[in-house]
Amino acid sequence: MSIRRPLSGPIGFNAQHSPMGAFMSFTCGNPGTKGGIGLQIGQPADQEVFIGVIDGDRYADATLKCLPFYVGAASNAAEAFMVEQAGPQEANVRPDAEPFAPAEIKRSYNWASDTWTAGDLSFSVFTPFGPIPDPAKAPDREMRDALRPGIVAQLIIDNTKGAKPKTGIFALNHSRPGPRMIEDDLGGSARVGFAFRREAGVAGEVVDITGAAKADKPHAFGFMRWSATDGIREKHNPVHLLGSCPGIGFEVPPGKRYALTLAIGSYLESPVTTGLDGKYLYTRYFNGLNDVLRATLDVAGKVIEQADALDEKLESSALSDDQKFLIAHATHSYYGSTQMLEIDKQPFWVVNEGEYCMMNTLDLSVDHVFWELDHNPWVVKNLLDNFVARYSYTDEVKIYKAEAAAAHSLEHDPSQPPLAPDAAQLSRPYGTAPGGLSFCHDMGAHNNFSPKGRSSYELANLTSTFSYMTVEQLCNWTLTAGCYLAKTHDTAWLKKSKKVVEQCLESMINRGGETGFAQYDSTKTAGGQEITTYDSLDHSLAQTRNNVYMAVKCWASYRTLALMFRDLGDKKAAARCQELAERVAGVVADQAVDGVLPAIFEKDNPGYHSRILPAVEGCVYPLYYAETGYAGISAAEVYASAAEKRMYDALKTHTKTLLLDPEARSVFADGGIKLSSTSNNSWMSKIAIFMHVTRKVFGLDADVAEVFKKADAAHTTWQTVGSAYWACSDQIVSGEGKASRYYPRIITSALWLS
Repeated sequence: MSIRRPLSGPIGFNAQHSPMGAFMSFTCGNPGTKGGIGLQIGQPADQEVFIGVIDGDRYADATLKCLPFYVGAASNAAEAFMVEQAGPQEANVRPDAEPFAPAEIKRSYNWASDTWTAGDLSFSVFTPFGPIPDPAKAPDREMRDALRPGIVAQLIIDNTKGAKPKTGIFALNHSRPGPRMIEDDLGGSARVGFAFRREAGVAGEVVDITGAAKADKPHAFGFMRWSATDGIREKHNPVHLLGSCPGIGFEVPPGKRYALTLAIGSYLESPVTTGLDGKYLYTRYFNGLNDVLRATLDVAGKVIEQADALDEKLESSALSDDQKFLIAHATHSYYGSTQMLEIDKQPFWVVNEGEYCMMNTLDLSVDHVFWELDHNPWVVKNLLDNFVARYSYTDEVKIYKAEAAAAHSLEHDPSQPPLAPDAAQLSRPYGTAPGGLSFCHDMGAHNNFSPKGRSSYELANLTSTFSYMTVEQLCNWTLTAGCYLAKTHDTAWLKKSKKVVEQCLESMINRGGETGFAQYDSTKTAGGQEITTYDSLDHSLAQTRNNVYMAVKCWASYRTLALMFRDLGDKKAAARCQELAERVAGVVADQAVDGVLPAIFEKDNPGYHSRILPAVEGCVYPLYYAETGYAGISAAEVYASAAEKRMYDALKTHTKTLLLDPEARSVFADGGIKLSSTSNNSWMSKIAIFMHVTRKVFGLDADVAEVFKKADAAHTTWQTVGSAYWACSDQIVSGEGKASRYYPRIITSALWLS
């Protein structure tokens, strides 16, 4: 295991530690709160985690000193044991543990590992990641290795300077009944383990790593009582089947250094979803929880080596410490939301939307695409095809006959019920016109697949959060498909999808009118209006119509369609797409006033006076096409036409002006990036894309270097302090994680590695 540099800032934050595709997380790190093994939930689990050491043998009357990952650890240590959890005969047990003082603990947090050290104790979790092979092509042994639903941890107790034994423990105190000990079938008598029913468990074995010529062959022991210390010290009945706190312990003689290697895994039997009957694909390759734990322990050394290599790769990059942290934190959070299912004997890829657990939210998928194409291009095709087959629809658009008298502009937390819709919008009379193909916001929520053609999120007759995102999801599918083709050059898939591509262009044209982009709301909204992925912001970003963010995204979609039709050999359609792209670019450029672009182009809309940084977000896709060679031109040549050059200049000036604004309306007081001048709600995933475009498309590195340096430091604090319990939050309101918590989309920060 390589030496890892300790964090220099706050260390008391939760992190997710997850295998790929198992929708499982071992979460810990935030003092005084519960965590442990969470399955298919959008929040930390409900177990107290005891990782500690006793200065003495297992029966010694000495304090169990622990890392502070249990209730009460951040205040009064005696509160860590709650007597009301115990049965009548257990009421007189001693307090459970004493936490190490904050000053005693150091933490190193890396791309594929997380390590705490305190005194003679060191605890590490290893979560390497890599490609998930296509099961249609890969042998079972490769799939078994990639989809193994287990992670590796290691508890090291160093007693090389001691004069008496020390005892190390790892235990989970469960809030729900059902823990049990595992007594066999773990691959050897030296291994012991415990589990929660058939769903999740831990197995461990101890190794002498002192380095002496003659190594010991130590054994771990299991226990399960109502508290960790009670289980260790009990000589006659260390295991009580009514206990709530199972664990693994080991004694370390004087002069020795032992490591308890742990496999932390899950196994959920089919089916786990409704609407579509899905089981985890790993059940094709593993036959039960014991198989998972045994296999994980068998490859623990390899797992640690893989984690070391990934840690070194990120550490050796030219990025700052704050940037490295944000990428590492995002990666941990992303994999905690991933789910590889098998439906009708075919793989079905899902990324759940953090705390909301919405399945394959398309406006997240379009941002995850860069990461997924670097690791698993086939899952992007899987996603695209599943949206077409089941989560697409056709509609009409509304042609309004009168303007609304008012505009709804309140921010809203999407975890709460919808706001009352804007009465003026609902009363607007309208006619209808052809719309076309679009795609649902998501495929369902909480393992419940939505009916065909419906999402879990979208509702009619609303004007803000929970309304339809028809135009944006049309763009999102198109852009995701373009990125997939840019990475894979899968012309066979493109030819098979020709009709869908043609329908996308027709739908884009019908929704854009003479302006070329997002002029009409879908009839799916009934009396309401369409919104964007920035659903909980004010009208600077929430409204779809005449939104500068959507305009540039539509421009990028036309450029994408032009490339697709080029590869399909349809020169006429490709030229039409380029013409529309230039039309939209010209409209955007014409809106500039005093070097900035209004968020909404309607002068009587409150959003007209807002200034938004995501105006440039759509530029990331043509940049990707240029970098992959798919565009056949350089990134600079993307903006070769007169209209697109004017748009480029307008967007660059807009970005530079806002970032260097003397009044600092685009940054918070702490230096963090503020996406909208009129909203205190800022999204880390979108900030990451914005920063990438600012550097790579507009070349403003030197101009904004100091602004971005301060921003990176603030963003790190947003996660480690403002979202300490929630592991990784996307929506940050004035520095605090308020929504979109436990979130995967911040993986967009990995763009910085390019």
